[in-house]
Amino acid sequence: MRYAIGREHQRYLVGGVICAILNNVILIAGESLGLGYLALTGLTFLITGTVGYFLHCWFTFRRDGVWSSYLVFMTGIALGIPVTLLLLVVLRSLLGLPMWIAGPVLTVLMILYNYFNARLAITRRMFGRVPLESI
Repeated sequence: MRYAIGREHQRYLVGGVICAILNNVILIAGESLGLGYLALTGLTFLITGTVGYFLHCWFTFRRDGVWSSYLVFMTGIALGIPVTLLLLVVLRSLLGLPMWIAGPVLTVLMILYNYFNARLAITRRMFGRVPLESI
């Protein structure tokens, strides 16, 4: 069991790196096309979130995608935006950490947040199991 969870963490990091690269490509390309922050945030949320969901379903957690877990996953991703801002305020303004410390701490905290959000959304059995391809 410990071996399986360790492999799951490794697969999660691979999926996370793919999503991080995709996210940066969208941001850079979108900015060069003249898109504003709101449009870029929406695009990265929809595209990277959806790609991330399917990567984590099929590669990380080895599960079929279902609509209910997709919605839970995307809700967690959406909630991650204000969580990121809140953590940045806490680390920089309240704790007074310099950005060179706050940035990496924030990144690690968000990796953990996103991992647990993905695991909850994709592996919990309490959500209805309507396969994505059936709709």
